[in-house]
Amino acid sequence: MRIIVLAVMLLLSFLQLGQAGAETFPVQAGTRWETKGYVLDSGIVGPVVMILGGVHGDEPAGAVAAERICSFTPLRGKIVVVPRVNPLGLENKIRYLPEIGDMNRAYPPSIENTPADRMGAEIITLMERYKISMLIDLHEARTFHRMDHSSLGQTLLFADNSISAILAMDAVDAVNRGISDGVKKFALVGHPIPSSSAWYAGKAFEIAAFTAETSSRQPLEDRVEQHLAIVHALLSAGGWLEQ
Repeated sequence: MRIIVLAVMLLLSFLQLGQAGAETFPVQAGTRWETKGYVLDSGIVGPVVMILGGVHGDEPAGAVAAERICSFTPLRGKIVVVPRVNPLGLENKIRYLPEIGDMNRAYPPSIENTPADRMGAEIITLMERYKISMLIDLHEARTFHRMDHSSLGQTLLFADNSISAILAMDAVDAVNRGISDGVKKFALVGHPIPSSSAWYAGKAFEIAAFTAETSSRQPLEDRVEQHLAIVHALLSAGGWLEQ
């Protein structure tokens, strides 16, 4: 019942018209770090969710999961995906190149106007253009939070508002039912890191926003599947996918 009520709240609060089909668009066009975004449009009035992957180049699972999400078909509204926010970092298997900057500490952009700042500014523009009602950012950490509390592996961080907290609790409960190893179960540990995309979306727009962190000590495919499970739980609650 709680999930149904939240889905109705999202639909009523963030209705917008759409055209059936899908489209791609460039992000930071003409730069060395140009990447591609996707809009999955149901053609039915509904809310819009944004999903980011590959923000840190040494965290490939989020990029792979986000690329698979591009094949989803929403029941209503739109799913906006930027699977490889940091393409140069992914190519070099490094968190970020020094000349680029940290692509998850650019919300809002600083006055230094680094490439990371410009990427953050463009993603904020996308948030505003599509009037998103949810943001999910896919990340990885070095180990399991339940073994080492200094690591965020296997956690879901949620924006500092009630709808994020409720959706996060339900999502973690749903995903953990499919994980038998207690160490690998997800935990709720607090709010997104300041100046990250999820932190900004929650603060600036007062919407549901999340950072999902898997542990890189697992095989890549396991991490990807866990990201997809988190995303599916959140999108189902928001009315984009079937329960």
